[in-house]
Amino acid sequence: MSVLDAENGSWQEAIRKLNKALLVEPNNSSLLFDKANILAQQGMNKDALKIVNNLLIFTPHHTELLLLQQQLTAVIGKLRDSRCAAKKIAKIQNQKFQAINAEIIQTLKLIEQMVSSGNQEQAKSLYHALLSVAGDIPQALIGLAKLQLAEKNYGSALQFLLRGYNEVNPVKDIVILLIHCYIKLEQYQAARKHCIDGLKCWPDEIILSRLLIQNYEKEQNWLEAYRIALGAIKQQPNDIDLHYRLATNSFNLLKTRYNFTRTAIIECQKHIELAAAIANDENKDILSIYLAEVLWYKGDSVNAKKLLEDYLSRFPDDIEVGFNISFVYRTLGEWAQFYRTNELGITCGRRLRYNGTLPQWDLTSPRDDIVLVMPEQGIGDEIFYFHNLKLILNNCQKAYVACDPRLSNILKNAYPEAIIIPIKRIDNTDIIIPAHVLPNITSWISGGSLAALCFKNYGRHIYQSKYLKIPQDLKQQWKTHLDALRAKNQNVKLIGLCWRSGLTAATRNMHYLVAEEVAYLLKQFQNTVFINLQYGDCTKELKKINKLSDINVVQLEGLNLHDDFDNTAAVINALDAVITAGTAVHRLTSAIGTPCHVFFAGMADSIFDEPQASYCPNEYGYFYPPMMENKYPLLQSIAKHVQTNLRLDIQ
Repeated sequence: MSVLDAENGSWQEAIRKLNKALLVEPNNSSLLFDKANILAQQGMNKDALKIVNNLLIFTPHHTELLLLQQQLTAVIGKLRDSRCAAKKIAKIQNQKFQAINAEIIQTLKLIEQMVSSGNQEQAKSLYHALLSVAGDIPQALIGLAKLQLAEKNYGSALQFLLRGYNEVNPVKDIVILLIHCYIKLEQYQAARKHCIDGLKCWPDEIILSRLLIQNYEKEQNWLEAYRIALGAIKQQPNDIDLHYRLATNSFNLLKTRYNFTRTAIIECQKHIELAAAIANDENKDILSIYLAEVLWYKGDSVNAKKLLEDYLSRFPDDIEVGFNISFVYRTLGEWAQFYRTNELGITCGRRLRYNGTLPQWDLTSPRDDIVLVMPEQGIGDEIFYFHNLKLILNNCQKAYVACDPRLSNILKNAYPEAIIIPIKRIDNTDIIIPAHVLPNITSWISGGSLAALCFKNYGRHIYQSKYLKIPQDLKQQWKTHLDALRAKNQNVKLIGLCWRSGLTAATRNMHYLVAEEVAYLLKQFQNTVFINLQYGDCTKELKKINKLSDINVVQLEGLNLHDDFDNTAAVINALDAVITAGTAVHRLTSAIGTPCHVFFAGMADSIFDEPQASYCPNEYGYFYPPMMENKYPLLQSIAKHVQTNLRLDIQ
């Protein structure tokens, strides 16, 4: 009756009945054990432990009592007593195992034969029978766990392994399989704990290092995965798998942290080349893709192209790599190849994620089509793509244009005949088009595909250059504001300045400038006031630039450079020129028509002495070698040509 009460949750009534029974048989160990269990379940751990300790005086080798003692002492915080109980349990189990060792060995051999001959179900049954007779034998629990793992029953495998896990005297194979299970179940913190504990017991066990690396990889913690792999390589310098993991994590770390420094790039290349020299064929192919990208970062686009084209000659259906090579073709100026491979970015979902079922629009589509133009990439890319919007508007009945909400107003002013749809996009999620739009459209096209149509049909990349139209009131407001600056500083030129992307890394990035370089650039000018166009928090950088150059970069009060593109465009329109990295500021300036001097990391043999013609009039591109450590000659070149263009005195 007490047991039934306990099962129904009436534990107080269950204890009352047990106490009544104990009045009849006060020394009945079964009744006392049941009472201790119920008390433990209700958190009355000290009362339960008192009963257990008294029972163990008479039956000191009772396994179930010792297990309960171990649990209770651990909960109460008596860790030494808990470990002592665990040791006693291990000793008893070992003695029990020794007593029937011969029979167990024979049974385990028989089970192995069943498994090897494919009789898994029989093997499971015999394992369970063995456990019921001989207790939690590690070999049997490991065997059952392996069978469950083979069937991808990770939760069941985990339960068998936990039955055999002993924190005081852990079994290596159980620990390793436990880690496998936790990783498969995405319980990475538990997996990591067992890896670290395991390495304390078996510091030379390389599989534990591999599992710890794998665990961090699953979490995309490339920094820790790289660090562990680097340490493990010192212990096992010839381990093929460790070299592969080190190369892979070095590459992912380089990309995700935007750590495009000379040192990081060369280090990553070294890891990839060492791993590739000893890798199997499959991994060698993967590493060749990584190496191609790293070479492209270095400015060696020719060899990057060779590697990728060789890979694609053998794996032509690899769309991801097919899209990757488009960046190399773009750098090399191989435009027909670039536009062909760039379209693969839609197929693999890396340019945009949209599951439209309607046909894609092109210049052969019916002129009565109603077209949806999809946004992709970043906001700077969108500004660039919309140079080509007239190509659609002139060749269809109506166009819906999806864009970043921040561009909504300036696009409405630029293209009043288009229907602008603000879309807030989230990385790695599908683009959701408003329900009221979808029934109206008959075809769609990605914004980035318009340049391909323009190039194919007109031999140029953009359909029209300057296309943004700024409302007169905004134009006048900021002109007045900037004219006041000119009045305070007679005969000066106003130059906008943006030196990096919002995705700046903690380390110096080859695509951008750091404060020391910006300060050096400013000191090359006379009769110039610099206007800050650097979006995001740059207060510390501006203070450092001022300290190094004694030049104050003016921050315009009330101008939200990150979100307010209407007012930012009006400011840029009133400037004499803009110097910028390849950011949204570059694209906005070119679409307005203000002279734009933009610097890019190009190829190893890029020459920056003369600006290169770009897509738009008044757009000057300065391409420099990506591994260039001293950018001062580049900055001198930019300053010289800006001043010549504006007819300023050269410092």
